[in-house]
Amino acid sequence: MDFSFLKSFPPVTRLYLSISVFANFLVFINLMDPMQIFLNFQLVFFNFDIWRLFSHAFFFGPTGVKTFFYIFFFSRYSNALESLSFQGRGADYLYLLFTGNSILVFLKLFVSDANFLGPSLTFMIVYIWGKKNSQNQINLLNMFHIKGSSLPLALMIASWFLGQKTLKYDLMGIMAGHIYYYLEDIYPRLTGGQKLLNTPSKFKEFLIKIENI
Repeated sequence: MDFSFLKSFPPVTRLYLSISVFANFLVFINLMDPMQIFLNFQLVFFNFDIWRLFSHAFFFGPTGVKTFFYIFFFSRYSNALESLSFQGRGADYLYLLFTGNSILVFLKLFVSDANFLGPSLTFMIVYIWGKKNSQNQINLLNMFHIKGSSLPLALMIASWFLGQKTLKYDLMGIMAGHIYYYLEDIYPRLTGGQKLLNTPSKFKEFLIKIENI
């Protein structure tokens, strides 16, 4: 499988897509059992399968239309966010994904059967992009023109028309995106610049290591 197309993406998006495409491909050809990476709190705390707190976010469920749907939209809007809104701040964008995953893991406490949250992470990214580009006009299928702020809703409707039972994952992503957007963009405006989310130095060190991968 040729992964050379990933080189065109900025480093954080490239890293996520590389792992995600590879993981979904391994599951598709039956070289990996998705049960090895799904999010299960019992296995995390009693078997010390710590990787499950992160590995779940790279898988989108059984290969089908929705897999390509989520990978496409993650690649498109993560690329746009990292390249423009987070230009020169790759470590901050990496911390965005880390924070978003942490929020989704917390939300999993209330949605017990949400074992793979790659779809939710994608919707979180789409939601944040929409908030930061709320007035941008988007042409969907050369048929509809919508504002960026309406994109998450439009994608949920499209998913419903395609018969994909992913509403709970999409809503979890929107909730995580809204929480992040409030903490990162709204709260500092209300408190005269005080920030609750400050990127740890370890993320900056890690970014340096992956930039040339």
